[in-house]
Order: sequence, then structure tokens, then C-alpha cells
Amino acid sequence: MPAERPLVLLTGAAGRIGTAFRQAMGERFRFRLADLRTEGLALTPGGGHEIVRLDVRDAAAAAEACAGAEAVIHLAADPSPTADWASSLLPVNVNGTLNVLRGALAAGCRRVVFASSAHAVAGYPPGEVLPADAPPRPINLYGVSKACGEATCACFAARGLSSLAVRIGAYEAPWLHAHPDPHDLRAYLSPRDLNDLLMRCLVAVDIDYAIVAGVSANHPNRFDLAATRTLLGYAPRDDGFRVFGVTPPS
Repeated sequence: MPAERPLVLLTGAAGRIGTAFRQAMGERFRFRLADLRTEGLALTPGGGHEIVRLDVRDAAAAAEACAGAEAVIHLAADPSPTADWASSLLPVNVNGTLNVLRGALAAGCRRVVFASSAHAVAGYPPGEVLPADAPPRPINLYGVSKACGEATCACFAARGLSSLAVRIGAYEAPWLHAHPDPHDLRAYLSPRDLNDLLMRCLVAVDIDYAIVAGVSANHPNRFDLAATRTLLGYAPRDDGFRVFGVTPPS
């Protein structure tokens, strides 16, 4: 009899990234699919998944969602670079992440994978190649909220909760097809590459805390992928410039 699939809490399961990941990995992991919107989650491949309506602003609900999970992928957030701090970024992205990490620690989860963003380091010169763990330098409050999430992960890692923060770049989106700007393509991230990266973040061993680069194998690239490749065995297959047929800058 095959071993039971590990139970993974996936917050933001109805979003673009969450949908792509659960569709690709539903046969490998048993998910507790959590989101404010739950329609369509039952169609996830693999069977045996749980579905919960979760508002991460509710600390008790976040703790309950973590109970019994082996690991957590925390995607739930307001993804807008222009979101309001007081009404959204603070309660959802900052306090919501704190609630999930507190719940995961209390539940004895082995690992939390946090969806950070390249916005956390958007203040560096556009042509600079950044190490995966470059010190935060955001230029908007959304980036501030993600840098805060990274710091919160580091804090909980010091308490014994293994945590990885993925600085997600320009993930596949309609706006990117409409305006495939070379600057954005340096940080392009395809769904299949992110699915693989998140899976590797879940199964990696002997990691207390790390920030990893969430980009494809773009040439040129916004991030130096060497450390992420070494840590996780990550081998991205896509290149944003080839995907969009754009000539790389010289």
C-alpha cells in the first residue's frame, strides 16, 4: 500500500498561483485548500483534499486551519502593488502572515513556505543582478508588507519553525502578454517553474530559514539563481525572453 500523501495547508488556493500548484501537485500531496472563495476547489486532482473557507485575518481560524498539517504554503495576500496599507496590507499581508505562522508553530508543522515578492527588492537599480537574499529595498508598501513577511518567517524559524520565503517575480499573467517589457521579463516566472520550486521548498530537508529566488531561467536574469539551485536542486526550464519572443537587452 502506498504511503499516505502528506497533508499540506495551501492558503490562497483559489488564486492564480494556488490554482496552478494544486492542479499540478494534487496527486502528490493531500491539500487542505483554504481561501475566502472556495468555488472550484473540489475539482483539484488527486482526491482526499479538504476545503475550508479561511480569512487569514482571523487568528483562531488560521490556527484551526493549520492543525494536523505537515506543512503550509502561504499564498493568501492582497497582491496589488497599490493596495491600501491600513485597510488591506496591514491586516491581510502582515497580520495574516503572522496568524498563519503562529498557527503553524502551535500545530507543530514541519515547514512553512511563504510567498514573498520581487517587490521586496524592487528599489535596486534595474539592471543589477541580485542575490536571492538581497536585503529588502521596496519602493511601495506592498513590497514593505512582503519584506515584513520575510522577517516574520525568520523570527519563527528562530523559534523552531522551518521557513522558506520565495521572492516571486513576474508570474505569468495577461498584463505581461499585453506589455512584455524586457525589464519584467528579467524576472519572469512560468507556472511550471514555480510549481516545481514550491514543491522543492516543501520537501527539502535541513533548512531552518532561507530566501530563494522565484524566477525562471531568464537570460539576462534579475536574480542570481546559483544559491537557489544549490539549496533546492531547482532547475527552471523556461526563459521569459524565449516564451514571449522578445530580444534580450544587450
